[in-house]
Amino acid sequence: MRTETQAAGVEVALRRRAEETGDRLRAAVDGLLTDLGGRGIRDQRGMQEALNLSQSAVSRLVLSARSGDSLASLSNSPGLEALKQVAKGAAKSGVDKACLAEVNLAIAELEHFLAAEVGDRNTLEAVLCDWVQESRGSFELRHKAAAFKSMSALRGVRADVIVNAAIVHPSADSRVYDCIGIDAMLGCRRLRPSGLLRLFGSHLAPPGSSYQVTTLAGGAIGSLRDEMVPGFSTVSAAQAESVEHGQYLETTVRDLPLGMGDFPGQDLVSARMYRGVQRAVRGEGPATSGVGGQAEPPAEVYVVDALLHDDVWPDAKPELRIYDTVVRGITHPDNPMRQGDRLDMLESVQFLGRGPHALRMAEFARYPELVATVCEQAGWDASRLRVFRCRVRYPIYGSQIGLAFPLTD
Repeated sequence: MRTETQAAGVEVALRRRAEETGDRLRAAVDGLLTDLGGRGIRDQRGMQEALNLSQSAVSRLVLSARSGDSLASLSNSPGLEALKQVAKGAAKSGVDKACLAEVNLAIAELEHFLAAEVGDRNTLEAVLCDWVQESRGSFELRHKAAAFKSMSALRGVRADVIVNAAIVHPSADSRVYDCIGIDAMLGCRRLRPSGLLRLFGSHLAPPGSSYQVTTLAGGAIGSLRDEMVPGFSTVSAAQAESVEHGQYLETTVRDLPLGMGDFPGQDLVSARMYRGVQRAVRGEGPATSGVGGQAEPPAEVYVVDALLHDDVWPDAKPELRIYDTVVRGITHPDNPMRQGDRLDMLESVQFLGRGPHALRMAEFARYPELVATVCEQAGWDASRLRVFRCRVRYPIYGSQIGLAFPLTD
């Protein structure tokens, strides 16, 4: 079995080889661009014509030469086939033979490095995203977008935007807080005729629990129809069918718009009241409390908002915790057995300010109005809310995304 020291040695050696390959490639491309520039070919259009390359490939080629770091140069360079086309185009354009030889040598070294030590360009990008910080964002976004496209096709449904928000407010019992949970799924549609939107949530309080879950008006929840916010949902009550499984409520939404035409998708906006569900102090419980949700259905944008009254966890700053739930399901953020399921992503939490106006979203113009509406129903002052947000583009389908607030005694 490979020891930690041996594994570290392998990583150091691989990084050294990557740096050597990147250095040679950068020098060769820089020499090529200098040769072209000497013959008056300096702009991208001229390079496209001289090398018979696409605009994006030329852009990456130039960026690779200008990178001040060997690994960044390797990360920014176009793919192997595009580089081979560079060599062909350079030969036809009459580039200096010595310069062309350096280009071919650098390409051959990159090809050998990929085949012998990495495997392919996709694997190289995965390796480099840990070493080149500026490449990580584009790497994550590109692969999450591809996963979104695949899962949308497989599930047959998708949403433009999902917002999971929790408005946390002082309770009559000083040991706990009350909370309004808001789920907004905007632009929902089918990609396949058989596509169904299935929602599975724990919206009911189990027998003997210390908290209550009701509609905003204080009534019992028998189906998703009881939670839908009038004036904000375009999904009709007739489209949604709910089945109760103990404390869980399974809802199926049918007949969503089919395809990606000019017509809009449908919006499903629901809200419920949780009385006494959030802990005000740690006591004998876990070290944190918080808000969050599970990223489903597949969506382009996923937003988690914590809207805290001024008197709720007044000095606490949230920590973003994202978990893979595929094998072991949803978890409490403090479960030590699930640390291995945490996903290390670039997303972060931002403090946006106070009051409904801090909630503005380009994709959901009526969001501040929605928060003000549900707060008015509960008799809460929306202007006293502090807004913390995590915004994720192309969330990993099924992942748990939450904001954890540390508790004190």
